[in-house]
Amino acid sequence: LKINFLALDFDQTILDIHTGGVWKGTVSDLATHVRPTFECLIPAVHEAGIQMAIVTFSPQVRHIQELMEGTFPSAIADSIPIRGRDRSWSYEGRGSKAGKQSHMASAVEELSARHAHLEITKRTTLLIDDDANNIRVALKDGVRGLWLNPKDPDNFLNNMLDLR
Repeated sequence: LKINFLALDFDQTILDIHTGGVWKGTVSDLATHVRPTFECLIPAVHEAGIQMAIVTFSPQVRHIQELMEGTFPSAIADSIPIRGRDRSWSYEGRGSKAGKQSHMASAVEELSARHAHLEITKRTTLLIDDDANNIRVALKDGVRGLWLNPKDPDNFLNNMLDLR
């Protein structure tokens, strides 16, 4: 695939439900909605040395962080920046701010600060999202994207292989 950065949407992508950013249950209950595909994919991507971020419009970043910490080893969970609508981050660059573009750019800034040798570009980035508009925006901006069809969620892996 020749990627070194995988940006993952949360609701209806990593999860099999859409919380609408207002999850009222426990994080443990929310964790039961992590798709098995992502329970396997996230550790495999980490093991391959590919950087990841969660890019979401949800403001419940603390819940997402707790879910990641409870689902994956700390070496994985702690390595994944989360960009949501919680006002904990900003992107002041000149790139596109549409869709998830600013979320990804901000996460790349953080990852680049952690790893001085890392060079993430639009061509080495892949966004996986259930929202076709976010994928369209990414593609228009030169970022590769894969739409995860919530009705056929495991098919995106076949599409991912087609990117080779």
